[in-house]
Amino acid sequence: MRLPYSKVAKLEYLERRVDGWADQGAAIGVAAGQSAAAVASTEAARAAYDAMVAARQHAEAMHTAWLGAMKTAESDGRSCLRSIVTFAKNSPQPGAVYAAASVEPPRDKAPLGKPATPSKLRINLDTQGRANLTWGGTRHGGTVFAVQRRVIGVDGVQGPWDTIATVPQRKFVDEATPSGVRGVSYRVRGERVGGASTYSSPITLPLGAAGNQASVGGAIAPVQASDKEAG
Repeated sequence: MRLPYSKVAKLEYLERRVDGWADQGAAIGVAAGQSAAAVASTEAARAAYDAMVAARQHAEAMHTAWLGAMKTAESDGRSCLRSIVTFAKNSPQPGAVYAAASVEPPRDKAPLGKPATPSKLRINLDTQGRANLTWGGTRHGGTVFAVQRRVIGVDGVQGPWDTIATVPQRKFVDEATPSGVRGVSYRVRGERVGGASTYSSPITLPLGAAGNQASVGGAIAPVQASDKEAG
């Protein structure tokens, strides 16, 4: 015979039985000392469990109270800091104001430099024969992305890079994807007030000499960029 699995179920199981064991000890083979011990320990377990539940509920209430109090304190503190900053800006000696308030002066914002080079450039051909490009890169500071395209003729000769779009998103659909060529390559760079990044490593979408787009299914073949190309 086994007790239930969970501790609470075990406690409830014993609570339903220990008093009967004490009353019927002689008839069920339980000594008086055994049943008395079982009654006392079960009562102690119940008291400890109830105290634990009460303490847990109290702790949850205290935690909720702490969060509410801290939210109010944070709001009031931010209000004071905003007033200090405003007062300091209009003061002939802003440094003295910050020192008196034991607050560090706001740091001057450093100008943004060039964005990082876009990464993870990917391309696929959709059912309408358009090249769909996606890439990774920061949009911080108003960064936009210049997209360049280069055509690979049926004779394998690569044409010049042409800028075909400048977009604010990290994606682009080439509505004029060339056909009837061996392939087309793309690369991307980030641009903002602080300058322009280097171009990403180009990737090439092979199209087949006759532009048989269905046969390649939008396969991509990464091309290693030379230092001249990536610049």
